[in-house]
Amino acid sequence: MRISVVVPCRNAVRHVGAAMAGALEQLGPEDEVVVQDACSTDGTDRVLAAIGDPRLRVRSEPDSGQSEALNRAVERATGDFVGWLNADDLLLPGALDAVRAAAGGGTGDGVDVVVGGWRLLDAAGATLREEPARPLDHGKLLLHGCYAFSGAVFIRRSVLRGLGGLAEDLHYTMDYDLMLRLARTRPRQALAHAPLAALRYHADSKSGGAGRRFFTEAITVRRAQCATAPEVARGVAGTVIHGVGVATARLRFGGAYTRLRKAVAG
Repeated sequence: MRISVVVPCRNAVRHVGAAMAGALEQLGPEDEVVVQDACSTDGTDRVLAAIGDPRLRVRSEPDSGQSEALNRAVERATGDFVGWLNADDLLLPGALDAVRAAAGGGTGDGVDVVVGGWRLLDAAGATLREEPARPLDHGKLLLHGCYAFSGAVFIRRSVLRGLGGLAEDLHYTMDYDLMLRLARTRPRQALAHAPLAALRYHADSKSGGAGRRFFTEAITVRRAQCATAPEVARGVAGTVIHGVGVATARLRFGGAYTRLRKAVAG
């Protein structure tokens, strides 16, 4: 089973080296990392050029945002399955082996999507929390939001292209929109038995610095995905829950709160 890891990239010199190392060290000979760089000006290009691995395929050109960059990378990808890694996030050790095992080996013909657990890291790389693998369910996504981290979801390339890729008019919730559209098709899913990726939560990241913009875009995404009365009810409840989450994000993702959760959990 060939895996393509697609990476949208723009001025990520602080983290891109670690992201590439974590992915390349577990690639098979036919796997690849496909980087779509939006003409970085901070030295990211020099970091990528110095790696010298033929399985790393880099293209640098202007784009209209992360969604377009991802779509261009997916168009260039050749793997049976595609995983999305942001340049400031990490594939965890053994992730790709876990994806292959979950898909059943070979080319994974009986599976459309592999979903794994994930970790949330602070800027220094310490784990704030760990989330288990859970199947993509349309109703639960409407209610609970994007509970699966995009970096821990590997989608069959033909399925991803059949969905039309990422919505290029979205700049914050393109992953949430994709998961809702994917879940509505009732894909054949498999769960990986290991955490696959880690999301960095820091002030310079989208997740850490643009909570209100995520919230506003998510309202539009939920509206587009609510076709029945029960879906509308879940979407409204999910919007309320999301709003509370944005308002309390700094507290919930802070070190003191994390330590308190661990202490309470025993």
